[in-house]
Amino acid sequence: MRLNRPNRNMSLVCAQDRIAGLAGILGTLSTLFAALFTVTPIQAETGKGEDIFKVIMTIFEVDKSKGDVVAIVTANNGEASRVKFLDSEAPYVVPINSSGGGSSSHLVEYVATFPNVTVNAGDEYKACVLTTKDLELICSTGNNSPANRPEFVDISLNATGGGSSVEQTGIEERSEIEEEED
Repeated sequence: MRLNRPNRNMSLVCAQDRIAGLAGILGTLSTLFAALFTVTPIQAETGKGEDIFKVIMTIFEVDKSKGDVVAIVTANNGEASRVKFLDSEAPYVVPINSSGGGSSSHLVEYVATFPNVTVNAGDEYKACVLTTKDLELICSTGNNSPANRPEFVDISLNATGGGSSVEQTGIEERSEIEEEED
């Protein structure tokens, strides 16, 4: 019987070695899996380097009869804002070809950039236009997309309502395919 005991101890040692070996292999595989398949959470635009929050605002129906335009873009609940005075007769006012025989309409594009400002995905931003002739404020609200691209806002100066402020509900979010076609 004494001869069997060392064999039993030897088989226990072999079993422990196998378990330790399998645990080592399993640990190595799980580490490799975690390294290869990391989940990247939605990141904020940090405002540093190439990662700058931008809002591209296109203002339609700009002409001298409505006066000059003031473009306002705010982010982070108004903590960060950009304001730009736009002359309605400046060279950057682009005519739009219209098929109607009357007066042609114009547009202005304003790019508001927010360097060194962190805007999280889903955070709200607001784009407004104020005409200097009648001081009508036209605004549009949107949310920062998780995609690493600028936000797009189209505002028409012909959007009118009963009050001094018109809230446009539609913000045009262009897809990457539409941007490539432009």
